[in-house]
Amino acid sequence: MNKLKSLCAALVLGGLTAAQAGPILIVNGMSTTSEVGTTTAVTNNLQALHLAVGNTVTVADSLPLSLAGYSQVWDVRFNTGLDAGAANEYSAFLSAGGGLFLMGENASFMSRNNSILSLISGLGGGSIGFNSCYDGFEKVYAPFDGPNAVSNVNYAASGCFTGHGTGNWITSRNDGSLGAGIAFGVGSLSGASKGALTTILDVNFMMNQYDLPNSQQLTKNLIGYVGDQVEPPNRVPEPGVLALVGLAAAAAAVARRRKAA
Repeated sequence: MNKLKSLCAALVLGGLTAAQAGPILIVNGMSTTSEVGTTTAVTNNLQALHLAVGNTVTVADSLPLSLAGYSQVWDVRFNTGLDAGAANEYSAFLSAGGGLFLMGENASFMSRNNSILSLISGLGGGSIGFNSCYDGFEKVYAPFDGPNAVSNVNYAASGCFTGHGTGNWITSRNDGSLGAGIAFGVGSLSGASKGALTTILDVNFMMNQYDLPNSQQLTKNLIGYVGDQVEPPNRVPEPGVLALVGLAAAAAAVARRRKAA
């Protein structure tokens, strides 16, 4: 009897885990990156962390013509600006309820940074500027400070946004005057209210090599945040799981009747 109860619980929990898993696209620009080692480290680390939480991952060199079938896109290119086609594709993806992460960098990569700022502005996120801060130490804001505990990060040499617009800081200087990371949760972008956009102006934090364990904790929390925004946990088991649970429950009832007899 106890074994049957355990089976029911396992089936339900297994179904919930499967329902929460998301199809992820990582765009890494490997053929055009100025730093192959950096791009390789970021790709491998990000893919491993997504797989660890049950997501399915596809890695692409460039942005495909269609994002259908993906719930999240992690564009970790840092030296390639978004052209008009990519901006339009990402705008449509966010409008449809997708989750997007865009990697930026310091002042040495302004084509990339300016294209991110332009996308944010075009989606109603506010007119945010760029500051050549080359920041290191920054405070981490909730909810990005958990569940993997982290209160600050020390970037290698980030760029800075001059404000967070209609979004919220992921990280910033202690006084909130400048920050390297912004999150636009669902409902924050008037031009794409169903989507969630996050961006950080530093590539090194995602390599699993700098400022450990803080940078890795932040990356894990960032993955959780984007998933919760566009794929909120579904506490209703899938139909197939319910059918299996029903069979297990029926078997338990038969066992009880036999024992009573």
